[in-house]
Amino acid sequence: MAGSKGKYHEDFPLLAQGYARNGLNDEQIAQKLGISLATFYNYQHNHLAFLEALKEGKAPVDIQVENALLKRALGYSYTEETIEYNAPKDVGESPTVKSVRKVKKELPPDVLAGKFWLQNRKSKEWRDIKDVNISGSVESKVSTMTPEELDKRYHELRSRFKSESLTIEAHSPKTPNEPA
Repeated sequence: MAGSKGKYHEDFPLLAQGYARNGLNDEQIAQKLGISLATFYNYQHNHLAFLEALKEGKAPVDIQVENALLKRALGYSYTEETIEYNAPKDVGESPTVKSVRKVKKELPPDVLAGKFWLQNRKSKEWRDIKDVNISGSVESKVSTMTPEELDKRYHELRSRFKSESLTIEAHSPKTPNEPA
């Protein structure tokens, strides 16, 4: 179903719900409807039925993925069944079952799945980036440094922060000979 230059159609909610239930993302749904992504978001904002249909369509898939992620994070056991067949004796004859073997297998917990789960569910405790605020003053030492010493120290710290994957904001003071 293609839209005509962004015109909203009555059947868009039902179509969007079906596409969402099939696991398509917003961009793919917009493409299927023949509209731009911006128009897609405008429809969500301006047409409550469209927004609700998308939510209803995405919910079951989201729940399935959440459950699968949790199951993988915790590990689980399952039974694998292998069926061995006898070769048919004559052409056109169906093979017969020789044996059925059931084996219980364990899939151990997946650390990465657990980490992902925790980073999203308990982000304050488990996020990779920590907010650290440091306050204080280093003006007394900085004020006695020459511009060359300041520049050298800045580059030393910058190099150190890069190697430790940290960021630094620098506001270098104006030197007497430097234009404002």
